[in-house]
Amino acid sequence: MTLDAAYAVYWSLRDPLAQSQSLPVLTALAREGWRFGLVTFEQPQWRLAPEAARAERQRLAALGIDWRPHDYTKRPPVLSTAWDVWQGASTLATLAREGGARLLHARGSIPCAMAQAALLRCRAKLFADADGPLSEEYVDAGIWSAGSLPHRVAGHVEDRALRIADKVAVLTEVRRGEVAPLARGPVAVLPCGVDTGHFRPDPAARAARRAELGVPKGGRVLVYVGKAGGWYLSEEILDFARELRDAGSHDWRLLVLTPDPPERFEVGARERGVPATVRRATRDEMPGWLSAADAAISFRKATPSQRASSPIKNGEYLSCGLPVVSTPGAGDYSELIERERVGVVVAGLDVPGYRSAARALEGLLAEPGLGERCRSVARTHAGLEEVVLPRYREIYRELLGAPATAKEQ
Repeated sequence: MTLDAAYAVYWSLRDPLAQSQSLPVLTALAREGWRFGLVTFEQPQWRLAPEAARAERQRLAALGIDWRPHDYTKRPPVLSTAWDVWQGASTLATLAREGGARLLHARGSIPCAMAQAALLRCRAKLFADADGPLSEEYVDAGIWSAGSLPHRVAGHVEDRALRIADKVAVLTEVRRGEVAPLARGPVAVLPCGVDTGHFRPDPAARAARRAELGVPKGGRVLVYVGKAGGWYLSEEILDFARELRDAGSHDWRLLVLTPDPPERFEVGARERGVPATVRRATRDEMPGWLSAADAAISFRKATPSQRASSPIKNGEYLSCGLPVVSTPGAGDYSELIERERVGVVVAGLDVPGYRSAARALEGLLAEPGLGERCRSVARTHAGLEEVVLPRYREIYRELLGAPATAKEQ
């Protein structure tokens, strides 16, 4: 198979991020004739059994995608990542030299490091499809100290990718302003894409799920999708749910959809007197559960690196017609939520802030057409088919012209 691009992520093929952000883009472009090498790093919780992996490799090959998985290396810290960078760089260089890939498409900071190392051994263009700055995220999370050797090395690699790349894309308008002085040309904004055809309100599922949850007539449901801790302010989410229940004019309850052990949320909800249901949900089940809710919540730590973030859950909430209660500084979403009146941004993570946001949310939910307004914002801001794929097509045509398959005909 003659390739057009070698695409690298530091995710597993079955990781939800790869399933929602990478594979939809690659398969859509492959349908138009582009051919890809795909480099992934398989973690134990997502790794396919050998027979399933062979079947998946064959399925992807039939689409025009040559899948090259590596095992993710966890320990020792830093050195394990360096080893994975070396493995990824070697595979990218092979895909360029032997597969003919004219473009190295690196999604995120570590794949950008792989691509830079690969370019020492091959000739290709570089598309730095840069998520948030990992070096700053690790400092904000307390994993690295500011100015430490890993922080400085990672920051240098990230900056160099921005400077040498033939094309740079970031997740938010805020981040574009930060990196534009470093890039060689115009910087594209590619928010995390939402499949608005998949994430949509389902009235039948709403009735069934609310009955399963035991929601009384006139009751309302606040939903949270995600993990506990880390970037996510799970304790503050529970605090807000308590104030919403106490200050709101409806019988509110909390629905949590998480891969974490349920007790991570159940104990705190019980201590606060918040009726809560905690469940796991697959991607296919998610729209039905979201349809059961009346509003959604997304609280993240307000750190400098989060200005570059594009929370997928926010777009999925909106696509299901749900207004979002958000913290400030969540990429472009906080400003978007306020400007388009599709949610509420809390003024502070305290009782007065929560109560003010609860009152604002109750008022917003009384507005006619709110659900469709949320849907419209999802389509125009982060729709996969509506926004993200057209921008990827434009970038590929800008960098490569026609697919290799077209040139062979």
